[in-house]
Amino acid sequence: MIEQTQEFYPSQIWEKAKTQIEAELSKEMFNSWFRNLECEGGTEDKIRLVAENGFAALWLKDNYCDLIEKNLSLVCGRNICADISSRAEESGAEIEEKPRVGRIRRDAEGMPAGINTAISPRNTFENFVVGESNQFAYSAALAVAQNLGVAFNPLLIYGATGLGKTHLLHAIAHFVLKNSPQKRIMYLSSESFVNEYISAMKAGNLAIFRQKCRCADVLLLDDIQFFAKKEASQNEFFHTFNELFNAGKQIVLSCDRPINEVSDIEQRLVSRFSWGVSIDIQAPDYETRLAILQKKIEASKAGVSISPEAVEFVARRFTKNVRRMEGALTNLIGYATLISKDSVISLEKAQQLLSAALIEEDEGQLVDIEKIQQKTAERCSVSVEQICGKSRTSNIVLARQIAMYLSRKLTTHSLEEIGKRFGGKNHATVMHAMKVVEDIMDHDESVKHLVEYLYKILSV
Repeated sequence: MIEQTQEFYPSQIWEKAKTQIEAELSKEMFNSWFRNLECEGGTEDKIRLVAENGFAALWLKDNYCDLIEKNLSLVCGRNICADISSRAEESGAEIEEKPRVGRIRRDAEGMPAGINTAISPRNTFENFVVGESNQFAYSAALAVAQNLGVAFNPLLIYGATGLGKTHLLHAIAHFVLKNSPQKRIMYLSSESFVNEYISAMKAGNLAIFRQKCRCADVLLLDDIQFFAKKEASQNEFFHTFNELFNAGKQIVLSCDRPINEVSDIEQRLVSRFSWGVSIDIQAPDYETRLAILQKKIEASKAGVSISPEAVEFVARRFTKNVRRMEGALTNLIGYATLISKDSVISLEKAQQLLSAALIEEDEGQLVDIEKIQQKTAERCSVSVEQICGKSRTSNIVLARQIAMYLSRKLTTHSLEEIGKRFGGKNHATVMHAMKVVEDIMDHDESVKHLVEYLYKILSV
């Protein structure tokens, strides 16, 4: 490990990290993607890596960024990010769109008027495939970009991982930078907000940190569920939110669930997040998934052929997470580019290449509420009708609460949706059931074993 007190040599760090990566991958995989991946400098917290072409850079970012950053961080003994680009981008041949995203412009007061963050050049409104599941979220995000501080302020987009929340936040940034380049945009995750806030406190630079956040015309904050249990950071963001909102600045937030379902978030923040509009983004239907894949194939410009049957297979088998579905397609494109560029990827070949990913996808499929109700009823010697009914008999009430608890733990349904499936109960009833079950499990071993048993058999 390189001591942090030593002088920073990006090339040496990358060579050490590359050696570790080579030990983790097959020889063929390493030679294909990493052998010619070179370091072109960097900073104390970011290493700049250059691939041979645009597709290689895209492939590495989509499939191996976590592996690269993990090994860079292990070598340095601290978190290091990887900035992966192609030689054409480095020379300026493919950078027509990127200056708006990566450069910092400064206004008359010397403040940043652009952004210098991980905004993907691909995440624009034009590249977002709209379907019934995300049309409202898309329309609201576009309305916000066109009418900053007027339409839907704040805007909160919530939904499961990989459904396009971050894409829409990036798209707002692209639209504003293109149409109002003088606007100051701040995009970061809540985790980054917390880390920067802590660093500023330690360094005695809170004033600089506050100026950076509170001088933004548009604040885009991703994954606000990570604010949970971080009281000091919540307090800091509370004042940041107030100052921006009162100044008519636009605030856009994303979360993995409705904000009232995130535990350990201060009620005053929940209240403020509710001042605007909260929009649910659902998993896309088959037609939308197919359109996403077709658009990704067109955008790859890899010159490969994938049979319609293979593309349809990917769209039908990867249903919950768009990011995972796109990763499956990228695997097919990568194979075709390296191994069989002159032949068509058939359905059979796609099934073979994606066998491991399909196992992971199948394991990630969540159990439905009906099955939870059925298994809980059987184990508790009651009927499903009683669990979903209005009986207040103690054993039925406990079975109902356990089934609600498991439904929240094992499915992606919201509290409101779960309540409806239990005879039209409201979300407060479900929240109460979860708390009751958690409390009982703390002091009643029999109930704890029952819940753990049901969790285990329902997870198989």
